[in-house]
Amino acid sequence: MSTGSVSAIVQSLIDRNLVSEGQQVSSKSGRRRIALRLRSELGYVVGVDLGTFFLRIVITDIGGEVLYSTELESGMGNGREEILRRVFAAVREAIASAPIDGRPFLGIGLGHSGVIDSLRGIVLSFPRPGQTEQWKNVPLQKILEDKFGVPALLEDSVRTIAMSEAQYGAGVGLEDYIYVYVGMGVGSAIFINGKIYRGSGGSAGEFGHITVAENGPLCSCGNTGCLEAVASCAAIIETMKAAIKMGVSTKVNEMVEGNLDRLSIEMIAEARDQNDSLAFRVMSQAASNIGAACADLVNLLNPSAIVFGGGLFRHNADFFLDHLRRTIRQRSLEKLANEVTLVASALETNAGARGAAHLISGKLIESLYADSL
Repeated sequence: MSTGSVSAIVQSLIDRNLVSEGQQVSSKSGRRRIALRLRSELGYVVGVDLGTFFLRIVITDIGGEVLYSTELESGMGNGREEILRRVFAAVREAIASAPIDGRPFLGIGLGHSGVIDSLRGIVLSFPRPGQTEQWKNVPLQKILEDKFGVPALLEDSVRTIAMSEAQYGAGVGLEDYIYVYVGMGVGSAIFINGKIYRGSGGSAGEFGHITVAENGPLCSCGNTGCLEAVASCAAIIETMKAAIKMGVSTKVNEMVEGNLDRLSIEMIAEARDQNDSLAFRVMSQAASNIGAACADLVNLLNPSAIVFGGGLFRHNADFFLDHLRRTIRQRSLEKLANEVTLVASALETNAGARGAAHLISGKLIESLYADSL
């Protein structure tokens, strides 16, 4: 575009009070540049991360500045209707508590940890015990739009976290890289030329369902030996429980005081760091399985980096990164293994909600821009 065309568009945005001019910025050559920004007074958006255990909500202005953030238990075991009632009530409470200063409510974005058709805004399924039928073909985007009367967006929760990573975390400045999430489930987001690659049907990135153990345990997807079935936090916890029931000695048994229902990934990580043999072996095997799957990604996509997030990497991430580097070096072509950087995310737990807010803001900004032409 010519300089005159750009200037005309910017002036149009300024005339419509969508953009304002800031301070002049020095330039190495030519006249000083003028910084532009979206007007925060345009309104605010809500981002929601609906996970298996936690419901996280943020409110941001349309430029991404966080105005309010909260976290509470999601109560997934209480059924879909009760969960949605809880989400709606929590969103209203967040709006009432946030310093929105009279700005209008522009939109809501929600990340869900089920199988999502983001193009149609539908939760296709949620393969978790007791949830499969309740979350089958749920038009959640339309439900949100009808409930709040604003544009809504539905996205896979791993992608919303990955979007935060791209905007505010380890993905800033990267073009071709992969975000890998390992929590109670396993997922990924693939970035090509700085944009998320969605695939022909919009579902690319189901990293957790790569087969890594041919005769492994049954996965929630119906396959056997999926990465999620052997290396997720849920799988690690179940492996520890099975070993303890068989009588294997471990410090974890003391931590839970004989009640295995209290067992958490944090306890297992603590025991591993205290040189507990069982915890070390179980987590090392999980790291080896993740590394083997990542080696395939490295050979196939030649990413510049793999960014790891989720509960498994919140406790001594270096333990896993060291294992992953070794496995990738063993299983990938030397050139490709040398070209990939492995890094653990440093974002806060509200990253998914913040990413959902960013995505709905982008959708709104595009419509505002189109209307200004």
